[in-house]
Amino acid sequence: MGKRTGKRWSFVCLSLLLAAVAFMPAIAGTTSTAYAEGKGSTLVGAIRWDAWVGDLNTDGVGAPYVGHQVEATLGPNKYHFRLPFFAVETGTDSVQARELTQSVMDQQIAYAKNAGIDYWAFVYYPDNSGMDTARNLYFSSTHKNDINYNFILGAGVLPTSNFDWLVTKFQESNYQKVLSGRPLLYIFGGTGGYTSSDITTLRNKTTMAGLPNPYIVVMGSASDANSIGADALSAYNTWMGGGGPYSGLMAADQNGWNSAKNTGKKVIPWVTTGLDARPRYDNPVTWMTVGPNDWVQTATPSEIATNLQNALNWIDANSSTAEANTVLIYAWNEFDEGGWICPTLYNGTDRLDAIRNVLFPPSGGTNLALGHTYSSSSNWDVSQTADKAFDGNSSTNWQAASGSSYNGQWAEVDFGTNTTFNRVVLSEYGSRTGGFRIEYWNGLSWQTAYTGWSIGSHSSPSTHTFAAVTGSKARIYYTSGTYTPILYEFGIYNDVTNLALGHSYSSSSNWDASQTADKAFDDSLGTNWQAASGSTFHGQWAQVDFGTNTTFNRVVLSEYGSRTGGFRIEYWNGASWQTAYTGTSIGSPSSPSSHTFTAVTGSKARIYYTSGTYTPVLYEFGIYTN
Repeated sequence: MGKRTGKRWSFVCLSLLLAAVAFMPAIAGTTSTAYAEGKGSTLVGAIRWDAWVGDLNTDGVGAPYVGHQVEATLGPNKYHFRLPFFAVETGTDSVQARELTQSVMDQQIAYAKNAGIDYWAFVYYPDNSGMDTARNLYFSSTHKNDINYNFILGAGVLPTSNFDWLVTKFQESNYQKVLSGRPLLYIFGGTGGYTSSDITTLRNKTTMAGLPNPYIVVMGSASDANSIGADALSAYNTWMGGGGPYSGLMAADQNGWNSAKNTGKKVIPWVTTGLDARPRYDNPVTWMTVGPNDWVQTATPSEIATNLQNALNWIDANSSTAEANTVLIYAWNEFDEGGWICPTLYNGTDRLDAIRNVLFPPSGGTNLALGHTYSSSSNWDVSQTADKAFDGNSSTNWQAASGSSYNGQWAEVDFGTNTTFNRVVLSEYGSRTGGFRIEYWNGLSWQTAYTGWSIGSHSSPSTHTFAAVTGSKARIYYTSGTYTPILYEFGIYNDVTNLALGHSYSSSSNWDASQTADKAFDDSLGTNWQAASGSTFHGQWAQVDFGTNTTFNRVVLSEYGSRTGGFRIEYWNGASWQTAYTGTSIGSPSSPSSHTFTAVTGSKARIYYTSGTYTPVLYEFGIYTN
């Protein structure tokens, strides 16, 4: 049966997913560890608007049975592709979408952690209002420490008489902090109904409890922020209509970040994953009015990933303005308004997969399969052709023709020139494949690079490594399986070894015991070396001892905050340090800088800083020979 003829996504068993994420590296900001100012990779948050409460009475939020209303908006069949993974289609044009159980919440926590989401920003609604249900399920989860949380006040006003309760939440280790422990709090709707005096009271109660001053962010204008003494600006989303492409919304997001910066306020950039409120026009809700043109075209997962990457790049380029070092995604679950990254009934984790690829970039560098010509033994239809297996987008696919035999089907890329590769990454639908070969064209015939028997899934691709081969074409050739092949992605790579890994390391000084030299050589952008507090930039260094003479001609560097003004890459020739390369700037975690030079040989290598501001913070120092 064709993949696009109404197949619904079957979500991963919770126990398996929780087991998988248990082996993931810790993400900066998801624990209560106290870091040096400016330390750590950018925190990624996602807004939660938890209206999926079914039959619960929500009069306490000023809108009756919100759960029924949002089920009505998503009822028409044309909107079912937006349904969350826990929804049920009760008819062609009717649905139930209810997150009322602990297991559903625990699954969401696991999905968010696996994708690299650091915190959820819960839109606050009063206790016993119905729309506090998901928040309480999060609080009662045994997995709640896997993802931090904070609040967005203003939609449901938290009275000042409850500020003591709010401060107790600030004190929890999994309440999101920024800037060395400041509790992060968003306020929606201008001032959210609060006065400058109210905010001063909250600040005083927080500091009296022994916490740093809260970092208060207004989702509104600079005048709103100034009127209550807020620290920064952000937005809930970028509202845009007209039915144009998502690229226009991406541009509007970035214009919004720059406009906020131009006010002189600090900024937390926001990433709008979509805006299409037509479900609320077709079936009006009681809390807002929308028009027929309040929509933009649905984003692909790769477009959402690009928007997130743009925000991370903007933070790197504007580190002083974006001092909190966090980005906020709209939204985890605004399904009927058009912004979501939560897994869905029909498309699974496609959006989270794309986000994870931004936050945890696949190793091995460039996908060599991109940007060439493609062919296949057969196609299911014109929308499932060979190019869809080589487009870097896990939400598209190639499928062989209906009724075709499995044995003998193939999908191919023509590089146009001889290309060397030693690794492929594959993902398919439904564990269909029982046998396959990775082949390359040597100019005369197809040769086998690798033989395998199973292929990974959409959410967990399989990696297959082999001795490097060189050919002008590459293909997957199927030898056995059931139904017809459905291939999401066929990535092709040529891995290059990072020579800095697995040795001994030292440095001129360390900020603390968690930011030592080895953290700059561990191939992880979630850790770093930082020189000691108060140390001068000039003369600081971080070093790897290879243990034997090693030849290299390229380094890849990433640091926090564009701090470096001058540095040298040096190598030890057995008698003294020699200069291999002199530079003036270092790249960011999202865009590391590569520095190539004439090959040198030494038993040690180091970066030696000659100028900069504050202290060096080095995420990664990769060493290679081309």
